[in-house]
Amino acid sequence: MEKTKTECGCRFIPMTEEVYHSLKNILANSPKLKTEAIIDGYSGFLLIDKDNHPKVALHIENEMRWAMKKYKKLHPNNPLPHITPHVFRHTFCTNMANAGMDIKTLQYVMGHSDVGVTLNVYTHASYDRAAEQMAKIINFKENDTQGKQRKSG
Repeated sequence: MEKTKTECGCRFIPMTEEVYHSLKNILANSPKLKTEAIIDGYSGFLLIDKDNHPKVALHIENEMRWAMKKYKKLHPNNPLPHITPHVFRHTFCTNMANAGMDIKTLQYVMGHSDVGVTLNVYTHASYDRAAEQMAKIINFKENDTQGKQRKSG
């Protein structure tokens, strides 16, 4: 079993109801093994390969490559960008940051030992996002000023 890159790699993270139900579905449809693999004292693996061994990252990457290849064959005129499991992680982090999750919480969820990684690598500023944030702040300040004027007038 692979060790995590940092101490922050092993942690409890919250999950949505949708994720919970997906995991329950995986468990309900997983093969019933005569003998379960025990690796470094761990057992009860969710994803099992055709040889009844726990799947590793390379399995998932290969399955994604296969899915991308199949999509490309079915939709040759509508290409997708290069997608990997890490792209999903990156997108999740960016979406959480853009939705307003505070950076220290996002650092914890992502398992980054240094908040600089969360800030610099996984969150992307863009003109549209900057314009949206500035308009929100300016609008708030204008509304706050108008409210104070009404109270004092």
